[in-house]
Amino acid sequence: MASYGEPKKYSKGAVTRAGAALAKGNGSAEDRDVVNNWRNSHAYILNTFQANLRDYMRRHGGMNITFAQRLKRLNTILDKLATGRASDLATMHDLAGCRLIFDSIEEIQEFRASFHTTRAKHIRDDQDRYDYIARPKPTGYRGIHEVYRYASQSIGGQSYSGLKIEIQYRTRTQHAWATAVEISDLLDGARIKFDQNANPRRERLFVLASEYLARTRENQKGAFPDIDDTSLCREMQELEGELGVIHTLDMARRSATVIPQKKNIVLHFRDGELIAKGFASGPKAMAYRDEVEKQHPADDVVYVTAQSTGAIADAFRNYFRDAQDFVESIRPALT
Repeated sequence: MASYGEPKKYSKGAVTRAGAALAKGNGSAEDRDVVNNWRNSHAYILNTFQANLRDYMRRHGGMNITFAQRLKRLNTILDKLATGRASDLATMHDLAGCRLIFDSIEEIQEFRASFHTTRAKHIRDDQDRYDYIARPKPTGYRGIHEVYRYASQSIGGQSYSGLKIEIQYRTRTQHAWATAVEISDLLDGARIKFDQNANPRRERLFVLASEYLARTRENQKGAFPDIDDTSLCREMQELEGELGVIHTLDMARRSATVIPQKKNIVLHFRDGELIAKGFASGPKAMAYRDEVEKQHPADDVVYVTAQSTGAIADAFRNYFRDAQDFVESIRPALT
């Protein structure tokens, strides 16, 4: 277990201070070691939860579920700390995350209801707080996030008790929208995902697109339910005519990168190209990721595992510049 990181190797105070120092840009090599050890320790609980989730996926064999998992990117961690979206690395709830993508909202609710019946040993934090389907974010983001605190049932895992993990549920429609936002951010160089003032006109287009998809694909309303359908489409057309965002997404080509046939994959987006490297073990993958992040601190680097290479490409489409589902779904509103 130690190879995954030891959560008690450093005090919570040391973790907090190291995270704050790196986020301010004045951290030391030791601070980086502290942060990476804390992040990597979450790989142990990630492995436990993914096994439980896969078991429930088998029980719901009639559902078409895409599943993947990841440890949070270092630059995203530091960005959350620097911008105040997270106050303390030691209490950050989404260092470890599992993503499940479903065909419908009804399937999400059915799966969650079943999964909740046996998760009592792990503590679920305020489950309604992160229901962004019932209460979409102002940016248009829709999905459901649940946060669990791990409770070990074995002596060997006791040191990992209390670590947090986020489980994220999306429909394919919601995932297509979120992917398009991330790809657009990469292409534009301004991140409306994290900064609502980065590009207000482009953000407005994505907010309206989310509303349109909620209505036409899922028979729901989004963050702006009072806009009538005609006004919604007209404004989308005007913004697209001005910005060409959807056209740019449509022209962005799928990466030709071949994903290695390994369980543990590190994805590295650099200079417009995707580099993918596979490893036989999680600790080796994390060690490689840590070194790449050190050498290229501005790049997007993420350690992921999934059922198959196809599942990785599906769950992390932002790395493959694949917004086809979103573009095809939104096209009728623009004609």
